[in-house]
Amino acid sequence: MTFLEVRNIITQRLEQYLGIPVILGDQATPPPDNYPFCYYSVTTPYAPTGAMGNYEQTEIPSTTKLTTTRTEQPTATLSLIFCSINRWSKDENGADTEPYIYGEDEAQSLAERAQGFFLHAEYDILSNLGIVVVDVTNTTNRTTLVVDEAARRYGFDVRIRYTRVDSRTDETVGSVTTSETKE
Repeated sequence: MTFLEVRNIITQRLEQYLGIPVILGDQATPPPDNYPFCYYSVTTPYAPTGAMGNYEQTEIPSTTKLTTTRTEQPTATLSLIFCSINRWSKDENGADTEPYIYGEDEAQSLAERAQGFFLHAEYDILSNLGIVVVDVTNTTNRTTLVVDEAARRYGFDVRIRYTRVDSRTDETVGSVTTSETKE
């Protein structure tokens, strides 16, 4: 499995679980106008364990070639940040209505729900998909000032382990002829 496949599985499932957009940070595309949302960045896409990995060689039928496959289980780290702002709820016509939403509370609540996603709700499902949650860090305040208002942000990092497989085709010697030389 490639890291991009792992990332896509995690972000799609997290988006479904929370019901908010989960987008890649540091893009040219601006974040959504509607709050709340989550953005993520990839801190480490591939951190090898230092082990040699498992090697397997398989003959390719009717050829003198074989496939050499190396399998390892590196880790990767994603940083997730949940964003909200103080605002009024909207009715079906887009008019302000009760209740008033406190961005701080909403962002922190989403971050805590996302931690639960990794620690319990999707832990087994992700594991069955080949993604093991290794570590979930504490939620921390990552609030920043945006023009004249603070964008309320809470986030954490999650470290996962996945199986990486690399293969190559190698030529072999088809046959060897030996001859004896007498002296």
